[in-house]
Amino acid sequence: MLGLRFSTLAICLILSLQWIGPVDSKICQTHDNKVGKCKRPRDCPALQPIVKKLREGVPLTNEEKILKTSVATCIKKKTFCCEEPLNSTGLELLKENDNICGNFVDFMVFNGRNIRPGSRPWMALLEYNVSGPIRTRFKCGGTLITPEFVLTAAHCIEDNLVSVRLGEHDLSQPIDCMVYGNKKKCLDRPLDVPVENWKIPEDYDDFHLLNDIALIRLREPVQFTNWIRPICLPLSLDVQLDVQTGNTMEVVGWGRTEKNILSDVPKKAFVQRLQCGPDYATTSSICIRTNGTDACAGDSGGPLAYATSYKGKQRLVQAGIVSYGIGRMHRCGQQPLAFYTDVVEFMAWITETIVKK
Repeated sequence: MLGLRFSTLAICLILSLQWIGPVDSKICQTHDNKVGKCKRPRDCPALQPIVKKLREGVPLTNEEKILKTSVATCIKKKTFCCEEPLNSTGLELLKENDNICGNFVDFMVFNGRNIRPGSRPWMALLEYNVSGPIRTRFKCGGTLITPEFVLTAAHCIEDNLVSVRLGEHDLSQPIDCMVYGNKKKCLDRPLDVPVENWKIPEDYDDFHLLNDIALIRLREPVQFTNWIRPICLPLSLDVQLDVQTGNTMEVVGWGRTEKNILSDVPKKAFVQRLQCGPDYATTSSICIRTNGTDACAGDSGGPLAYATSYKGKQRLVQAGIVSYGIGRMHRCGQQPLAFYTDVVEFMAWITETIVKK
């Protein structure tokens, strides 16, 4: 049995070099319980030396034999679970927020409902240096993930991006207040933080909006308050698996409503995740069934969030980033699918990027 196992895997590894079909790149669990992605052996650094030796008939070392026989296979044929380690320094920076990230006040967009003021303290608005009404200056959203970084969509990045607004609720009001019984409680004034720079992936495709993700570095780190706090990101394997198999998710933004006007206050809506069909399958996107509920113009860069257990407590974890709808100029909620950037697919890039100057 042991000899058969060696031979079968060797054949699979060699044959997979010729396989050029689509790769199932969603996360998986390696044989030693680490986070990995389903890849062809030639795309996996740990397996490349083994494949080369097998093709050339060179004997394997004992360590290589162990790896070859223990590597975890994926559901899609000829792909194997290849470890994709997160940058340890970047991971520790994100973990510093574990105690406060993703806390939301209520859990009771298009066809959505107003959120409670201050209930999504990670929401950000990107401000551009343009003249005109306030909504011409604020046309994309984002999420605060550390005191220095905001996560958004790459297609929201423009040369005239100047600042990020945090702690905002109602764009038509200088200060947001709530009344509970006879008591009035107000949020702090919104904070406008200048932008230092930004990063987008080298393989971002601005025509097809593939790999549509960006990180904005703020000029100065912000101080967390009751109204300015980060969202959680899927850092661990169990949370990543949960997020990538979750169904009902929340999208929040200041975008156009069913009345075709931009909302002054952020609205939330619940959408359903589904498997992308073969015509729309991409490794970097999440497919969402709209069914009359959708993100819309003005929501781009904002979060698709999933409520799950994070460090033993229910938190909102960012699963995706609002990217685009079918045809881009589609009527919001009137098409069957919308697409969001899959944050889990970019955790290695995020943890690497936030430690670079």
